[in-house]
Amino acid sequence: MDMILAADENIFSSQIQSITIHLLSTIFSALIISVGLVVSTEISGYNLETMYYPVSKETCTCDCWDGYFRGRFPRGHYKIFYFNYEQSIIILLCILLFYGELLRKFLFKIIFNREFILLLLIPSVYSNFYGVWSIINYINDQDYDRMLKSQSYFSLTELIATFIFYQCLTMKSKIPSWLIYFLCTISCLHIFLAFGELNLDQMGRNFALVLSDIISLIWIIIMFIKNPRLKPNLRTTSIWLFVALCLWLFYHFVCQFREKNKNDL
Repeated sequence: MDMILAADENIFSSQIQSITIHLLSTIFSALIISVGLVVSTEISGYNLETMYYPVSKETCTCDCWDGYFRGRFPRGHYKIFYFNYEQSIIILLCILLFYGELLRKFLFKIIFNREFILLLLIPSVYSNFYGVWSIINYINDQDYDRMLKSQSYFSLTELIATFIFYQCLTMKSKIPSWLIYFLCTISCLHIFLAFGELNLDQMGRNFALVLSDIISLIWIIIMFIKNPRLKPNLRTTSIWLFVALCLWLFYHFVCQFREKNKNDL
């Protein structure tokens, strides 16, 4: 009987510990996302109209909100958070939950599992969340044709590069060479495209977005120095240059940023 009680106590204690860790990691994730949004907005800058004409909480009537999720209750006035009864909200919620859970697990591994090598991925956290927040804004603004494809391209390739770099950092066995080449290809492509669309007015933002790619390339160079056998031969280099060319062509012909036409304004 005592053994059963002791086992139950251990299970209960383990469950409490698991819930506490989950709660703390969720709080840390929310704090990092919140701080990141403020910092990234400070870097990018604010719209003058937003600065000079702030929302009036007393007179705001939320006319652009359909209020369906309020059920029988009226829409009321100013709300901290609201969303409309549309299919796009499902996509937005999926994006938020997916990236939020990734960040929570990332923090869990660093803080509780003490995998400090993953600190190299911190710049990737910024670039990933900057990209996904841009996608959320484009979907929220219904700006599907102008920049959504371009940002989706960068966000998807950034997520793939982050996953590959994570695998390389945590892999205990021999790292497959193709992972390193693929990571190098995406990182170089990001930097190349970033310089092609260089905005001198936002150098801080531009540097922050490619910092993860620079760190990846530095790590790859160190790996090549330590393991000369990993260096690609001419045939392998040609193959990955062809892959990079295909990715570049796909971006320019399918996903490139498109300015608004006068008819769209």
